Amino acid sequence: MPYLTILTYPRPNLKQARSRMRQLAKLGFEKITFEGRTKIGRLGLVGIGTVGLVVKGTARGDDTVYAVKIRRTDANRESMQEEFRLTRLANRVRVGAPAYACTKDIMSMRYIKGVEIDEYVKSASGRGSAGRVRELAHALLNQCRKLDLIGVDHGQLSNLRKHVIIEGENPHIIDFESASQKRTVKNVTTAAQYLFVGSSLSPRIKRTLSVKGSDPILEALRRYKGDMSDENYVRFLATFGVTI
Repeated sequence: MPYLTILTYPRPNLKQARSRMRQLAKLGFEKITFEGRTKIGRLGLVGIGTVGLVVKGTARGDDTVYAVKIRRTDANRESMQEEFRLTRLANRVRVGAPAYACTKDIMSMRYIKGVEIDEYVKSASGRGSAGRVRELAHALLNQCRKLDLIGVDHGQLSNLRKHVIIEGENPHIIDFESASQKRTVKNVTTAAQYLFVGSSLSPRIKRTLSVKGSDPILEALRRYKGDMSDENYVRFLATFGVTI
């Protein structure tokens, strides 16, 4: 029963579970590992969202650990195909965890092992910490800029803690389940608000980078929102010490 619940969350359904087992086999998976901070009963998960649950998986003849997203039975969509398409589109500009394959209810991606952005920033101290945090913000915002340029709005970057994983020193934007090409893109402006203005992490980042107040950043973001030119993006970067 615990495994049945995961396969067809939130309501156990044997028929659907059998279908999803066949889909997992079709994608080549031979083992699913239930471990992670998020728990459903006694089973651990990598994460859970409004569309799906993510667990770890291994495939036949392959030691790689994959992230396996299983569609919730109460999800507001009938398949994983659109999320897969948008994730692959982001992958083309080297953004997001690489997505490998998809069926109606299952999507496989590279599993990214790392820490949340808040944990990374809070652990940065001592000599060189300002440079590390500045480079992290720069790299993350460059990824947001790429998404802006290809017309994909992530949709959930107002909470970077849940949607960015830091692997080593490299940030990865994850979880494109709310992404869309039908909205006005605001990836840079939304992520910047979290980093520098409106989150519990913002004061620490500004102290670390010796940024005085939010007005110059907000003004630069207003200019960028009105005209997403390279020039306005570079001007925004300059507000927290990045020069190009």
